[in-house]
Amino acid sequence: MSNFSFDDLQKKDLLTALGLWLVVEAVSFVLFPTLGLINPGARLRTWFLLSLPFGLGGAALVSMSSQFVAQVGDQPRKKLSSLIGQFGGWIGLAGIMFPFFVVCLEFFSTLDLPR
Repeated sequence: MSNFSFDDLQKKDLLTALGLWLVVEAVSFVLFPTLGLINPGARLRTWFLLSLPFGLGGAALVSMSSQFVAQVGDQPRKKLSSLIGQFGGWIGLAGIMFPFFVVCLEFFSTLDLPR
């Protein structure tokens, strides 16, 4: 076996995912509007409220999927289980990065390029 605890792995991944989400929140909802890169107006509040469950749920999904992948390492159907766990991790990362996706969409949709 290995010399790490599944609980420690899940806790570490949860804290890392939450830290990443907080940085993305700060950049997306504080830095970009302050610098004038985006001007979403009233939509900013809606995006922020949507990003809370997506970010927290995504962080939880990342930590659960990493523990799932670590636990199925010795099972006979390792490949399918590992693929399911990795898919869950990617969905969790999409939830964590939701604020950045929305801000990039706003930035590029209002970008005034010469024709």
